[in-house]
Amino acid sequence: MKTSFFWLFLGLCLSLLSCQEEEVYIPKKRIYPKVVYPERNYQALDTNFCAFHFDYPDYMEFVQDTTLGNRQALHPCWFDLNFKSLNGRLHFTYTDLSKGPIEEELYKMYSDAYRLAEEHTAKAASLDDYVINRPEDKVYGVLFNIEGHVASPFQLLLTDSSQHAVRASLYFNTRPEADSMAPVIDFVKTDVMGMINSFKWANSQ
Repeated sequence: MKTSFFWLFLGLCLSLLSCQEEEVYIPKKRIYPKVVYPERNYQALDTNFCAFHFDYPDYMEFVQDTTLGNRQALHPCWFDLNFKSLNGRLHFTYTDLSKGPIEEELYKMYSDAYRLAEEHTAKAASLDDYVINRPEDKVYGVLFNIEGHVASPFQLLLTDSSQHAVRASLYFNTRPEADSMAPVIDFVKTDVMGMINSFKWANSQ
């Protein structure tokens, strides 16, 4: 009698367990590390080896580039603005346009700028270019905004169309994840736009 009751009780328990709905697993949303943005206090970039100056935030560190790979940098005005707190940098290179016919030099600079920007199109969601035209300061050029999983989401070329040209590219020392990096990129872009707006050639009045 006790044995029959045991088997009846066990069967009832198994029946109740089999009637329960299977638990549905819902994956948790990916959580990204919280970013602490640095305060912005602006200072002037004004050196005796660059033909230009502009304002930049002091959370960026000026580091002159004395080497290019295994060889010497092509000009003293090659430098990085490093921002370790956001794990990135802005890389600047300067070109003297007075070494050849200005039309040829300008064509080469603009062609190289577009070529380097378009190298990212394979992984880019979009690539937009914006003309920079400030004739009162002789500041001309083009700005590239590249969205997607790209190594350099922001690039620009500035020139006076007669003697000087400057290229700058934004890089981060992390795997390019567009969604997680978007707020950081936007934060730095604001300062890049400030640099462009305050940019002047050293010999301009």
